[in-house]
Amino acid sequence: MNQKLNLLQVYRGIAALLVVLSHSNQILSHELQQDKLLQIFHFGWIGVDFFFVLSGFIIFYIHQSDVGKPDKFKSFVFKRFIRVYPLYWFILTTKIIVSLFNPEKNNIFQRSADEIIKAVFLLPQDRSILDTTFIGVSWTLNYEVFFYCIFSLLILINIKICQPIILAWIVGIIFNLFNLLPIGDNFLLNFIFDQHNLEFLLGCLAAYTISKYRFKFATSLIYGSIFLLVISVINTKYKEYDVSGIPPLVAYGIPFTLLIIGSVYLELSKTINIPQILIYIGNASYSIYLAHGFLLKTTGKIFTKIIDKLNLLHLIQSQIIYSNALACLIVVIAVFIGCLIHSYIEKPLITNLRKTVFTNMT
Repeated sequence: MNQKLNLLQVYRGIAALLVVLSHSNQILSHELQQDKLLQIFHFGWIGVDFFFVLSGFIIFYIHQSDVGKPDKFKSFVFKRFIRVYPLYWFILTTKIIVSLFNPEKNNIFQRSADEIIKAVFLLPQDRSILDTTFIGVSWTLNYEVFFYCIFSLLILINIKICQPIILAWIVGIIFNLFNLLPIGDNFLLNFIFDQHNLEFLLGCLAAYTISKYRFKFATSLIYGSIFLLVISVINTKYKEYDVSGIPPLVAYGIPFTLLIIGSVYLELSKTINIPQILIYIGNASYSIYLAHGFLLKTTGKIFTKIIDKLNLLHLIQSQIIYSNALACLIVVIAVFIGCLIHSYIEKPLITNLRKTVFTNMT
């Protein structure tokens, strides 16, 4: 990428915060035994759709020239591995260690070796297993890693061989979207042909469009995409994960694709001054995203015990202003610790691994 696209980093940070706020409502409502003001962010799961589209865009925008060049395969795989796994393993290990001291059910010793291996290596498995024992949001990394595997094949194998395979895959996803693919309840096939995979391809399409064409009405694209997103959010009911029956791929994947195209065109055509704090949150988004569920639950339990010992639980539950203030405080703490993890663990870890790995490769 010839230029840092700071607007996309800002969007990445906003998407991560939306996911945090959405999960905060679910987690803290359980921990504090009361629904909070945070329920207005029930639609925050749409941040995941943005991440998928953005990942497809970034990978294709940076590595499109590597397609069909097997000598680039090793570099691509190492870069993706370093970006995803080390921090994931750190947070997973931390959660497992903490859970050993937690008397609640669903600890790691109740899981089979197969389930543990899948969780460690981000292989597809049932989300309920990941939610209760491992890292809940890691189901999204299953799709991320799968997309990286597909793209690595484009680098490794002749594009003429891959084209019919990719085309058949896309057709299969579309058929499955309309329940026309006879795969039943087969988990692996449903994963392979899940609509989320098409969001990565929408991101690739956005990158291809930007690399081949120029568009003068970037601002119009941005406003139009925001309008479509607002309409989709308005029509997303509380505790539901679709938009009045419209697949998220259509309701959110397409508007996010337009948003990325418009924003990149805009930033390539003019200098946009963006506050560094917003760029930083975008940079820290992966740490925030991975750690927030564990941090919210742990911090919520700690505050609940403190409040209980101080005999303030009744006050918190009866006074909505106090309960909402506490919920917001817990969210801020979770995001803040996520930022610390980024600055003092993720960044040094990736920097050192890059130096070590790429020194050994050359």
